[in-house]
Amino acid sequence: MTTTRKLAGALLVATALVLTACTGAGSGGSTPVNTAFPTEKVKLTMWWWGEQEAPGAQKYVDEAIAAYEKKHPNVTIDAVLQTTDGLVPSFQTAAASKTGPDIEYFWGGTNALTPAWQKQITPISDYIPKEELSHYLNATEETYDGKVWTAPWYVQPSFPLLIRKDVLAKNGLSVPTTWDQLMSVCDALSSKGITTIAGGVKDGWFGGWLYSILGSQDLSSQSDVLAAVVGTQSFTDAKQAEWWTRLAESKQHGCWNNDINSLELYQAQQRFVDGAAAMTITAGTDAPNFVKKAGGDANVEVTAMPSWADGPYAGKLGSSSQTLGITSWSKYPQVAADFIMFLHTSAQLDAWYAATGAMPADDRFDLSQVTSPAKKKLFDMASHGGPYLENYIPPQLDSDAVFKNVQLVLQGSTTPAQAAADMEATAKRLRSTDRTLVKNYTVWAR
Repeated sequence: MTTTRKLAGALLVATALVLTACTGAGSGGSTPVNTAFPTEKVKLTMWWWGEQEAPGAQKYVDEAIAAYEKKHPNVTIDAVLQTTDGLVPSFQTAAASKTGPDIEYFWGGTNALTPAWQKQITPISDYIPKEELSHYLNATEETYDGKVWTAPWYVQPSFPLLIRKDVLAKNGLSVPTTWDQLMSVCDALSSKGITTIAGGVKDGWFGGWLYSILGSQDLSSQSDVLAAVVGTQSFTDAKQAEWWTRLAESKQHGCWNNDINSLELYQAQQRFVDGAAAMTITAGTDAPNFVKKAGGDANVEVTAMPSWADGPYAGKLGSSSQTLGITSWSKYPQVAADFIMFLHTSAQLDAWYAATGAMPADDRFDLSQVTSPAKKKLFDMASHGGPYLENYIPPQLDSDAVFKNVQLVLQGSTTPAQAAADMEATAKRLRSTDRTLVKNYTVWAR
């Protein structure tokens, strides 16, 4: 997602407050829900985000709503595009007064389940049939206590490594496929004063990306992460902590730009476009744009971070989906659900791709219409990707431990062992101060 320092503060504060207050959400009991489509006049409000990372989404949403309203003349949908830094705080304000949107956009994992725990949304699986939901990609992230709480909308491949083959070839190098090969490339380029991977951690977010794409490689499943959150495993365990050593190793081999701690994420990525860096890491929805700017498929290889371990997710791209949920105060949840299902019809999946070039979160999307080799590979990796770890840890753990210690390790001011110990100490503090967090994560870990 697009990131700014202001967004970081708003997201972390708002989400942390919700996590502190959460009371747990059950499976909803056996109370029947009304799925009948109303015949009276219906007005829905949809708050959404996505134009920022999938340009063309605004055009798509406008046309999709027009098509739906034509199909259902009694329904009017008012769609409001949220700012990046206003998405989470605006929803928290609306939830406090139980006014505002009927349909709300959420990032995946904890971002989608936090409002479920706070009872601010109703389970999407109460209104969308199981068979239909089975086609939605990455719904596991939004599944809690037997319910699917929000509906995947489009896929966020998380996060590909983009490699400029022209820069490597100019320096007599080839595309690395293993961690050791990557370190050798870093050695060769840094000796010439060339940046291998352009990155920026000043705003914190890139630290979470690095945790996910490096930290997943030695784990057996996302359940390991949830177990570490609740304390049945530890973030100092070898399989949870080895990635800190690999991060430090990447610094030792000169893989990064020297000013990585002084730059924000997207400032650094421009160096890849300019040819001043051989590689960068970016949001999957925006990767095709970076490929195009850097000279197209002939110049750029899109791949996952090379493997340093032999776990099931090593060498795989993380895969997450941005989602849509139905607020608990909506008067017409059945209509909101019907509109979400409409977005998953074949014509709408094709229209989304045509407008944005991003991958719909539905396994019924016809991949044969994707002609770019780089984009085709990206979509295939996302379809067969692993879990995106950052979506399985509390936001406060992310900001207070991951963001901070990535910065410190890349500064050379803390050791991998110290970083792992600090992450575990932060997790212990969260467990002791927020018992409902432990309860919710224990249920989620099932």
